[in-house]
Amino acid sequence: MKIESIEAVIVDVPTRRPIQMSITTVDKQSYVIVRVRSEGNVGVGEGGSVGGPVWSSECAETIKIIVERYLAPHLIGTDVFNVSSAIQTMARAVTGNASAKSAVEMALLDLKARVLGISIADLLGGKLRSSIPIAWTLASGDTTRDIDAANEMLERRRHNRFKVKLGFRSPADDLRHMEALSSKLGSRASLRVDVNQGWDEQVASVYIPELEKLGVELIEQPVARENTEALRRLSLDNRVAIMADESLSTLASAFDLARDRSVDAFSLKLCNMGGVLATQKVAAVAEASGIASYGGTMLDSTIGTSVALQLYSTIPSLPFGCELLGPFVLADTLSQEELEIRDFELQVPSGLGHGMTLDEDKVRRYSRPM
Repeated sequence: MKIESIEAVIVDVPTRRPIQMSITTVDKQSYVIVRVRSEGNVGVGEGGSVGGPVWSSECAETIKIIVERYLAPHLIGTDVFNVSSAIQTMARAVTGNASAKSAVEMALLDLKARVLGISIADLLGGKLRSSIPIAWTLASGDTTRDIDAANEMLERRRHNRFKVKLGFRSPADDLRHMEALSSKLGSRASLRVDVNQGWDEQVASVYIPELEKLGVELIEQPVARENTEALRRLSLDNRVAIMADESLSTLASAFDLARDRSVDAFSLKLCNMGGVLATQKVAAVAEASGIASYGGTMLDSTIGTSVALQLYSTIPSLPFGCELLGPFVLADTLSQEELEIRDFELQVPSGLGHGMTLDEDKVRRYSRPM
């Protein structure tokens, strides 16, 4: 089977509520839906970036151009099943642009798995779990609203792990916010925070011990992505786990972080790392180094989230669970099926490929001409 065509469509999906981060506020999420076709079969992938170029070097517009103009011409006519060869071809054709390459690889894996009548997880060796504990992000910017949201999630048995976005207020205000959450939620829930690079090392060294006293179990990317030495010192000086997010983007960066024992956990993100197979290698580095893997997200839709679930279900250990909440903060879905949360865990789709069927009417509704 040969690749006959590759197409990329930008869609803009509004969120249910604004998501406040230290670097931006997200009220809609842009995705690039990639379709790979061969002999009447279609594989679907997705690329995206939270907040666009304010967060990374890619955005929906660049992903679409890279896929259609610079990747597709090199891939059309090649073997659909040889995903490894396609990855090498893309690496030779384009430097960087991890999300664009990831979207194409997702579509190829989805297509291959569907033709074979299996799931992507089966392609990767098989599932070790059928569900993954899922954290909910508290990012309204308002303490009372965040407490109310957490209580609602607990009562509905949807989430008992909460990640709180810090860094857009003063550190003292952030600490007061966390004190209130810790006091109201108590032992009913676990707390972790994401600073989104919002602190320098001096501020982090003062406030991380205070967060630890409140029972916070995980601190995500407290300092700038390039400041891995600060991450290492903070990890050594504190018992609470420090996690790399923006500092982790390639297999080489995973090796460097592991070699220097700069962090205690890796936030895995398919679009950030260049695809499923590259992320699987990063998870292997973490496993070999005694570093925890965490199921990160780029606020993916049901398409990207389901691909991530296929991979995360094969990873031996995910002690902090995942945060694949993208489909649940969007005002609409891009697939005919919906993902399900039961008893605080996100269920892994059991269908062919990534398990989702693209809703073509939704794609047309939210598509943006370019």
